[in-house]
Amino acid sequence: MATSQRLLQLSTNDLVMIEDLSFSANIGPDCWNRPRPQPLLLSVAIEANLEGAAYDDDVNQSINYGTLSKDLLALAGNQTFPDMQTLVEEAAKLSLSKLPPEEKGSVKVTLKAPKLLLQDAMLSLEISRIAGEPLEWGKRWNWMLHDWRVPVLIGLNPPEREAKQMLVLDVALHMNRSIEQEVCSVPELVSHLMKWIDTTSYLTLEKFAAEFCNEAMSQYPQTVSIVLKVSKPSAVLNARAACIQIYRTRK
Repeated sequence: MATSQRLLQLSTNDLVMIEDLSFSANIGPDCWNRPRPQPLLLSVAIEANLEGAAYDDDVNQSINYGTLSKDLLALAGNQTFPDMQTLVEEAAKLSLSKLPPEEKGSVKVTLKAPKLLLQDAMLSLEISRIAGEPLEWGKRWNWMLHDWRVPVLIGLNPPEREAKQMLVLDVALHMNRSIEQEVCSVPELVSHLMKWIDTTSYLTLEKFAAEFCNEAMSQYPQTVSIVLKVSKPSAVLNARAACIQIYRTRK
């Protein structure tokens, strides 16, 4: 997992990063519909020019990740947030404030909520923002479901038609939202999809994946694209899983 996270941060620009800063914060109702603090993990990657700090060996010419971590913890602990979106937007704003005024860098913020869903999955939200650009609320929201284990009636062989098998889903929902559109409740979407999955029966992973994407995108018009990886651990005896991945856009 750590290797894949590092690979996702490959960039031609210098970066200052904090990975999986752990804390608890109130981001609205938890999985039991109670508004109370819950465990979260926050990662930031700030694009910055680090040449001066490297040349002079001077942290004052960089972004002090110790100070940034303390400020992010103070931000999360000192107030109640209505949802994950508000917290990541505030974290992005705080992170960009650490850049020199003349530097037009950017930041990627990822917030993971491992206990937000009753379903067996971790929910995360990722955004990217650029210093000096006016905030357009909700632009480029990337929601992700990680390692969502769901029982599905799927397969070609007679025994597979009699008992559900466990599939593992990794989902990325790319959303844009205008002021006129309602806020997408991803927990509600997950609950809807779980009920939909329970009614399905398919022969192939390909058909299941395509219909899953259609169902997910039909629920919210602000979903512009979806990436879905479906893993079937029981498919191949000597492999961890057989998998397919598809990408679909709104037509």
